Amino acid sequence: MHASTVAKMEVNPILVSVPQASQMLGRGISTIYDLIGAGLIRAVKSDGRTLIVVESLHEYVAKLKPATVAPPRQRKYQPIKNANA
Repeated sequence: MHASTVAKMEVNPILVSVPQASQMLGRGISTIYDLIGAGLIRAVKSDGRTLIVVESLHEYVAKLKPATVAPPRQRKYQPIKNANA
């Protein structure tokens, strides 16, 4: 008898909880509520729970400005002085 093979299907969530959205964005929970209040991400209610529409998280991130990071400083090598010498 052959064992049946069950194909694993990858499921991407449509809705996530506020703590999950917080982890996805790397921001705090209060920031998620601020973004909802400002209309920058979409949330729905289901059985009293606030759930975040994942697509709106992607849309929010796509609208963010790119980060500007200064180039590293050019330093000359300076050996560490031995305090016991």
